[in-house]
Amino acid sequence: MDGRMNSDALAAWTPSLPVFLRRCLIVGVLTLLVVALAGWGIGTTTGYWQALYVGPVLALAYNIGFEDPARWRAARQNRWHLRSDALIHYGPDEETRIPLADITDVRKRLGWSVVVFLKGGMRVRIVYVRKPAEIVSQILAARTRLTP
Repeated sequence: MDGRMNSDALAAWTPSLPVFLRRCLIVGVLTLLVVALAGWGIGTTTGYWQALYVGPVLALAYNIGFEDPARWRAARQNRWHLRSDALIHYGPDEETRIPLADITDVRKRLGWSVVVFLKGGMRVRIVYVRKPAEIVSQILAARTRLTP
C-alpha cells in the first residue's frame, strides 16, 4: 500500500470568504489613504486638486471590479490537509505534498495567512484562513511529533 495512504488525517483548511473580505477592506482602506495622500501632494504642488478625488475612486473601482474578484476565484479552490507525515495542498490543477520533515518554521502573517518555511529557503502561503495562529500550532505540533 502507498505510504501516503497510511498517514493519519489531522486537520483540513479552506479559504474563508469573510476572512478574504476583511482583508479586502483593510487593504482597500490603506490603498485609499495612500492614493489620497499622493493626490493631496499633487494638488498642493500643481494646483490640480482633482487628483485628490479621482485617484482614490479609480483605485477603489479597480480593486473591487477586477483585482479582488480574480484573487478570490483563484484562492477559493485551494484545500490544505495536514496529515501525520505531510502537509498536502490540493489546488485547481495539481496536488502538492510537503513532507513535515521539510518544514523548518511556520508563522502567522497579517491575520489572514500562514507562511510555511521549507528547507532550501522556499516558502508556501496558506491564505485567507480562519484562525491562522491555530493552524501554525497544529502544523508545528505535527512536525514535532514526527521529528523527535
